[in-house]
Amino acid sequence: MADYTAELLSDESGLCDIRITQDGKKKHMWGRSGRDRESALAKTLEAGRIPLLLGSGIGIAADLLAEQKDRPLLILDCEADILARTMLREKYRDDPNVIWITTSSAEEAAGQINELSDSFDMAIQPLRIPFYLRISPFYTQTETLLIRETGRKAEFPVWPKFQNSKPRILLLTSQYFLMGEIVSACERQSIAHMLINMDARELELEHFIGRIASAIDTFRPDFVLTVNHLGVDQEGVLNTLLHKFRLPLASWFVDNPMLILPLYRAQADSNTTIFTWDADRMDSLREMGFSNIFHLPLGTDQTRFLPSKGCTEPRWARNISFVGNSMVHKTARRLEAARLFGPLLERWKEIAEDFGGRSEPSVLNFIRSDYPELLPHYEALESPYRKLAFETLIIWQATLEYRLSCVKETLPYSPLIVGDDGWKKLLEEDGQWEYHRELSYYEDLPRFYPCSKINFNCTSQQMKGAVNQRVFDVPACNGFLLTDHRYQVERLFEPGKEIAIYHSPEEIPELIERYLHDEESRLKIISAARKRILAEHTYDSRIAGLIKCMRQTYA
Repeated sequence: MADYTAELLSDESGLCDIRITQDGKKKHMWGRSGRDRESALAKTLEAGRIPLLLGSGIGIAADLLAEQKDRPLLILDCEADILARTMLREKYRDDPNVIWITTSSAEEAAGQINELSDSFDMAIQPLRIPFYLRISPFYTQTETLLIRETGRKAEFPVWPKFQNSKPRILLLTSQYFLMGEIVSACERQSIAHMLINMDARELELEHFIGRIASAIDTFRPDFVLTVNHLGVDQEGVLNTLLHKFRLPLASWFVDNPMLILPLYRAQADSNTTIFTWDADRMDSLREMGFSNIFHLPLGTDQTRFLPSKGCTEPRWARNISFVGNSMVHKTARRLEAARLFGPLLERWKEIAEDFGGRSEPSVLNFIRSDYPELLPHYEALESPYRKLAFETLIIWQATLEYRLSCVKETLPYSPLIVGDDGWKKLLEEDGQWEYHRELSYYEDLPRFYPCSKINFNCTSQQMKGAVNQRVFDVPACNGFLLTDHRYQVERLFEPGKEIAIYHSPEEIPELIERYLHDEESRLKIISAARKRILAEHTYDSRIAGLIKCMRQTYA
C-alpha cells in the first residue's frame, strides 16, 4: 500500500514499537507510546456493534477486543510489511471470531465489511489507530465509504423549505473573519440561524456526520451556509448527508474558488449554490459542473466601520498609508508546497511576471495559451495539492511584483506601510517610508483609516476584475481611498464621484499630489461613497441578496 519499510523493536519488558522509514527518514515511531491509546480504543466499544479496527498496530487493541466473544472482531489491515513483523495474522489464524480484511481497494474493503454487517445483523463501529491514517489514505477512504452506506440505510426527515418570509440558516462556521459579519447581519435582520462550530478535517467522520445530522434535525433549516467551502469535507460525507435531508448548500467564496474547488469537483451538483465575489469566476465554475452560480461582492459591517470625526490616534496620522501583505512569506510557503522541478522551477518567476500583465484570471488557462510547452510539466506535478500550490504561487508572486511597483510610486510621499515584515526585505534600500506591524482588522483598522489623508490600495492579482474589502471599509469609517482600477468597481461605485481610481502605476504620483492638496474633493468623495455603501454594500444587503437567490433557486 504505502512506500515505506518497517522495523519491530522491543525491550526487556516485552513491549514493542513499530518504526516506519519513508524516503530514508524515520518519520513515525509508534507502539510503546500507543499502548495506552490502543487499550483505551478497545474500551470505547458500544453495545450491539461490531468493532472494526482500522489497522492492527502491535495488537494491544486486538487482544482486548478478541476477548469479547459475544461479537466478531473485524480488522482492516493490508500493510504486509508490518504484519510480517508483528505476526498478528498467525496469532489469530485459528480464532473464528477474528476476521481479517486485507484487500488494498477501499471499495472492495467497504463492500466486504458491509456484507459482514448484514450477515451478523449488527452495525459497524470503526475504531481508528491514527498511525495507520498517516501512512496511507486507504483507511480514511474505506471509513468514508462505510459512513456513506450507513447514511443510505438510515431514514432522514424531510420538511418543506422556504415556507416563511425569513428563512432559517444553519451556518457551518470556521475561523474565517466573514462568518462573524454574517452572524451579525442575521441578528440585525431577525433571521433565525444556528452556528455550529466544527471542522470535518479535525473530527472523526462518524462524529462529524452525527453532529451535523443532529443539528439539522433539531434546527430544521432552509439551507446551510459556509464561507470558502470551509467545513465541507473533500470525501463528500456532508454533501451526501445534505442530499438525504434535501437541504441545499450555499457556499460564498470571498477568495479565489479555483484554488479550492478543484478538490471538490466530484461534488458539483444542483444541490450546491456557489456565490463568488468575483464575477470573472462564473464561467470557470460552470465548466466545473456547478449550475447555480451568483455574483455576490464583498461589503462592510456598518456597525464596526463607523464614521469618525477625524483621527483619534495621532500616532497614526499620515498623509498617505498602505495596509497590505507583502506576499513575501506567502510566496515562499507556496513554493515549498509545490515542490517544483525542471522548467517550472526555472521559469516560475517569468511565468508570474507575464501572468500579472494579462487579463486572464486563470493560471491554468494562461499556461495553456502562453506557455503550452510547460503544460506537460504542470501535469507531471500529479497531486492536485501541488498543482494548486503552483497556481497559487504564480498568483502570489504576480501580486508581489504588482503591489511593489505601485507602492514604490508612493515612496516620495513618505507612506506608512502596515503589514508583515516582508516589506522590510522588499524596500530595504528605500528609506522614504515607515513600517508598522500588522493591525487588528476589528480593533484597529476602523480607527486607523480616518488618520490618513489618503488610504492607498492595490488589489491582489487573484482578482483581476473584482474589488477587495478596503474599497468598502475605508469610506464606511470616513476614510479617503485611492485604489487601482478593476472593471467590476464600476458596477458598485461611480468613478470620480464615489471613488478615486488610478489606471496604472504611472498615474499614482499625480493623483496623490491632487488629493493631498484638495481636501474638499476628498470629503465629497468620502460622503458620496459612504452614502452608496450604506444603501447597497453592507453585509445586511449581501445576506438579503443571498437569501433571495436561494429562495428563487430552491423554493
